[in-house]
Amino acid sequence: MIYFIKTRKTQLNKLLSKILGAGKQFPSISFAKENGEWNFDFPEDKQQLSLEEIAQGKPVLITYYVPEWKEYADQQLWLLQKSVRRLSELGVQILTITNLSLPKIKELKQNEKLTFSIYHDDNQDIAKSIGLLSEHAPCTQFYAGIPENIPLSASFLVLANGLIIHHFIDTELQSYLSYKEIEVFVNNYKNSKIFS
Repeated sequence: MIYFIKTRKTQLNKLLSKILGAGKQFPSISFAKENGEWNFDFPEDKQQLSLEEIAQGKPVLITYYVPEWKEYADQQLWLLQKSVRRLSELGVQILTITNLSLPKIKELKQNEKLTFSIYHDDNQDIAKSIGLLSEHAPCTQFYAGIPENIPLSASFLVLANGLIIHHFIDTELQSYLSYKEIEVFVNNYKNSKIFS
């Protein structure tokens, strides 16, 4: 069982302050066709897409899935799949990033019948650039039941231009980002000039 060591909350808050959050720009990342299982037709003439190209003018819900978080991660994935239709109606693209290898991603998508794009974070470079993985403050310092340093589980609602309008991290592993929460932020920004 994994649980948060509450006496280490102050140290964890220092780590959390380094994670990209609302009002900041998501890193400029090129997503390689070969490193993902895509739920859309990847253009034949391209081997990489930017976040803006994946967004296609829509906001993107980027969720970092780490299977080592066990039941918490599995529940997060299940809730995300359950919300696919409603998120699509809101005009939200979904991209899950994971430390799983591509063969494991294919197996996961098939076994769980997942209908959103999943991308392999090679060497966990994306997790590091977002601030979810730190060598200086490993998760093993803050959680019992974690045998190695892994990225924190988190979600980011990002506009097509890369602006993060909402982020969600539950350090105590007790709650999840909800569809209704996403809907509030999407509706707040829908008529804004910065929406696209």
